[in-house]
This record gives sequence, C-alpha cells and structure tokens, in this order.
Amino acid sequence: MEVRFLPRGPENTKMNENDLNKNVSEINDHVAQISRKVGGSWLALWRGILTGFGYIIGALIAVIIIGWVLNIVGVIPAFKNQVESLKNTFQQAQTQSRALAK
Repeated sequence: MEVRFLPRGPENTKMNENDLNKNVSEINDHVAQISRKVGGSWLALWRGILTGFGYIIGALIAVIIIGWVLNIVGVIPAFKNQVESLKNTFQQAQTQSRALAK
C-alpha cells in the first residue's frame, strides 16, 4: 500500500474564497454575540468594580454581625460597655414607640 501526499503548491494551500468569507462571517457573528452579552468593555469594567465593592461591603457586614453577636454573648469583654449602651438605646426606642402607639 502506497501513501501519497499532495504536493505543497499554491493551488492546494489556498482556501476557497467562499469558505474564507463564510469563516470570517462566523467569527464576526461570534464576536457580536460576545459583545452583546458583555455590553461593552466600559460596562464590564464598572460591573467588575461594583462587584468588588459588593464583596467588600458584604464581608464587612458579616464581620460586624459576628462581632456584635460575640459581644452580646460576652466572648469579647472589651466591647461590653458599647453593647450595653446599644441595648439601652434599643430599649429607649422601644418604650418611646410604645408610648407613641398608645
């Protein structure tokens, strides 16, 4: 069995012009789809920045809540005075709202 290779001439390496136009058209369609999904580079940049701020704010809120719970439980005694003042403030607000409701 004999294996034959096609000669490497210009007629065999050239892509058919119709195939080339078809491939370029497909690439343009894919790029347009990606651009529509992302919404442009500036919009993607702002989305990334806002997502980063969202993560930071969420982590900050989680740390505050965990610290507040630990203060109430008494695990962190250094902030016990602050917790007591917050409790007093909440109790005063509740008594005032009840007095206004009557």
